[in-house]
Amino acid sequence: MDTSPIVAVASSAGDPDAVSELLCALPAECRAAFIIVQHLDSRREKLLFEALGERTILPVIHAQDGAVVEQDHVYVITANTTLRVTGGRIRVTPNPGGLHHPGDILFTSLAKERGHSAIGVVLSGEGSDGALGIQALEQGGGATLAQYPGSARFPSMPISAIETGCVGFVLRPNEIARELARLTAPPAGVARCALIIDDNAGLSRGRIMASQSSKAGGTPLRREPALAYHGDSSDPTVGTAV
Repeated sequence: MDTSPIVAVASSAGDPDAVSELLCALPAECRAAFIIVQHLDSRREKLLFEALGERTILPVIHAQDGAVVEQDHVYVITANTTLRVTGGRIRVTPNPGGLHHPGDILFTSLAKERGHSAIGVVLSGEGSDGALGIQALEQGGGATLAQYPGSARFPSMPISAIETGCVGFVLRPNEIARELARLTAPPAGVARCALIIDDNAGLSRGRIMASQSSKAGGTPLRREPALAYHGDSSDPTVGTAV
């Protein structure tokens, strides 16, 4: 089975800036395929595609059924569809209607497809899409990240993901980009992080304790049922409640 990393990103069509910021900040050494899913209608599909193409040097492609997932490419969901990854290929199906959770569907399929090489990112968005899928990714050994809610235009999706206790990293989009570069680097003495959070702090800044491991995959993340931020502490807004 192919074990090259695939990064799945779930966000809201109402806030394209978060995805754009992440892609723009990706270091050159970040070697992975990216699949972007949003709750899109036909009016916003072209706007998202064009916005992402302007912010990254990576090829930005509409996700097509049967397409082989290639490293250093960005695949974007089309309107009124859901995406899965099976056998190294993208599978596109029409949205059946009703409650649409493309993030959960993609994350869950990726957890089965890639296991430890699957990475899920939940960015700014309304609702709770991605929360169930984040749990599947964590249970499958994948990496999980969410946008720091204080930096999100729509914090509901990141908060819902964080509250599952299955998010390993809570960062701003540009910081997520740097963490993705670390996570997708070839394993050689991998540093893993444990989230240590004061249960009484609510939505506050936590401490990230790094431990070194000579084993591929490192040590498991400690999970605590609270929200925290790990990133640039020079920002005076860090640690404030949403």
